[in-house]
Amino acid sequence: MAATQAITSGGDGGGGEEVPPMVAPHLDDGVVSDILHRLPSKDAYRLTLVCPRWREIISGPAFLSRHLFPRPTPPPLVDEDLPRALILQPRRKVGYTHLTLVPTDPADAFHLDLNLPLDPKYKSDEPRSRHKIKPPMPGLCDTATDNFILSSLYSDDANEDPDELSGGGAVDDDAGDGNSAVEDPDHNRAGAGDLAGARVPDYVVFFECTVPMLDISFVASHGRLLLGRSRTRYYVCDAAANRWLALPPPPTSPMKDTATGLHYDLDAAAGRVSFTVVVLSRARRRRLRAETFSSATGRWEAADVPGAQGAARRLGGVASPGIRVGACFYWLCRRRGHVVRYDAARGRASVVGEPPEAEEAKGRAWRSLGSVGGRLRMCAFDIRDEESSNMLPHDGVEGVHGVWVMDAGAGAAAAWRRVHEAVVEGMSTYYFNMLWGHEMALDFTGACTDSIVVDKDKFLLRYDLVSGEKVRLASLYRDDGKLGALYGRFRVFPFYRSG
Repeated sequence: MAATQAITSGGDGGGGEEVPPMVAPHLDDGVVSDILHRLPSKDAYRLTLVCPRWREIISGPAFLSRHLFPRPTPPPLVDEDLPRALILQPRRKVGYTHLTLVPTDPADAFHLDLNLPLDPKYKSDEPRSRHKIKPPMPGLCDTATDNFILSSLYSDDANEDPDELSGGGAVDDDAGDGNSAVEDPDHNRAGAGDLAGARVPDYVVFFECTVPMLDISFVASHGRLLLGRSRTRYYVCDAAANRWLALPPPPTSPMKDTATGLHYDLDAAAGRVSFTVVVLSRARRRRLRAETFSSATGRWEAADVPGAQGAARRLGGVASPGIRVGACFYWLCRRRGHVVRYDAARGRASVVGEPPEAEEAKGRAWRSLGSVGGRLRMCAFDIRDEESSNMLPHDGVEGVHGVWVMDAGAGAAAAWRRVHEAVVEGMSTYYFNMLWGHEMALDFTGACTDSIVVDKDKFLLRYDLVSGEKVRLASLYRDDGKLGALYGRFRVFPFYRSG
């Protein structure tokens, strides 16, 4: 505080009038930016209260390109690098609700025992209120320019009740405004590791404290970076280092039916990263609106996509995060049979057809979209049933795993190419053709080439496409029925550890 006062100290002018504070002349923008980008994210954004000049520096391209990866910069990911864990997040939620991290290797000593806050409405031991619980909203210093300054979360008051800092996640999309205390992201959680003097890893602090504090849900990923969405803005996050960037509010407020994508390029030698965030939303009269944020400019650019009525009709509620392959972003539509493609370089949108169903298949039960080795990949599960018209329980149902890839450089003439097909036997149906024993592939950006992750009857399995072996990763069963229902539908994002 003394250093801040010395930097911003001014003097009293003549006539007793107060002179506005001025930054010391030897601290030019380059020096200040070099200092700020090395600080933790919380401290850096806290210093935006010093003066408008520092606030402008933090929102500028120099800070955006250097803050996420301070030196030593982690090496760029290659195709052989596998995520250390998978992030499971409930779907159709704006803001924080809950997260689950599952290691990709059961034999790995890497164990994720996270103490995540949970909204009381998903706890069985507490009666469900008749009224919707209001989500926590940060106190805003200045809604015009400083609405990303979470001043109420940075209080130095040491007399706060620890019981009030357990937090509470965001709930339904249409919930109202409210306030709630949240833990300090830099405060190490209480546990055996703290008693032994061990330092809590940065990724634990990020998932336990930073994500609930920012009230975000993940909507896209690329490499080590995650794109988070709150009710007012987007955040680009490095979970392994507990670093994040608060982007300026977009022209259109984030909604649950918008299509979002993230892409970044890392210059490891210079320690700089350049990223792009793309948001597609439907406008009136079947118009498609594209909003793009670039770290090179530090601002949003919005424009209507010409000739995209077909893509706008199918964009209502995307079924996958945005997948960047080549110069295009891809989203899986909830309406079966279509994939929306957006060429960020040309500003054009189009619709790509899904791969055909397996031979003698009666329908497609599941599909997911991801990328592997610079190619777009789709995993699907088709059903073969000779008694498909029988609405009573019966056996003899088969499932067909299908994996297709599409090359990025093929452009408009790109076509799906099948790389794997396998039959799953021993399935059955309940009343009205409700399947039992089917396997739902969970693909994501940067997945492994020779394996996929599947969800079979609430068990998460790693399926080797070469040998056919299936290794159990985790059980998704929940003793709490409300929390189990919350994970009835979820999305998967990769998590990479630094180093």
